[in-house]
Amino acid sequence: LHDYAFARGIAVLNAAPYGSGILSRGPRSYPRYFYRAAPQSVIDRALALEAICERYGIPLAAAALQYSLRDPRISVTIAGMSRPERIQETLAFAALEIPQALWDEIAALGAPDRSDPGAE
Repeated sequence: LHDYAFARGIAVLNAAPYGSGILSRGPRSYPRYFYRAAPQSVIDRALALEAICERYGIPLAAAALQYSLRDPRISVTIAGMSRPERIQETLAFAALEIPQALWDEIAALGAPDRSDPGAE
């Protein structure tokens, strides 16, 4: 869908860069996706992403936010906030320098398994 829209100049909005919380709170403390119990494949992928981020000392939430912000196919990223202090935290996540090696490791994971309906 992203490629299709980008090729045609259609704007794409990402209003869930944190996957409803699994990528901001972490898959161990919040194993939910789209506000329901996450399928094991989603939890496993989030754990793999978290492990990569931990190796680089980068918060998983920062990588999740910047993943959306750096994708040229995504026109707008909307990050919901549960408390006012999250505004400064989100700005810090957006400004955090993330090494290219981290992005390379994430890319090496490949695309999520689209055959799992919960992995979208």
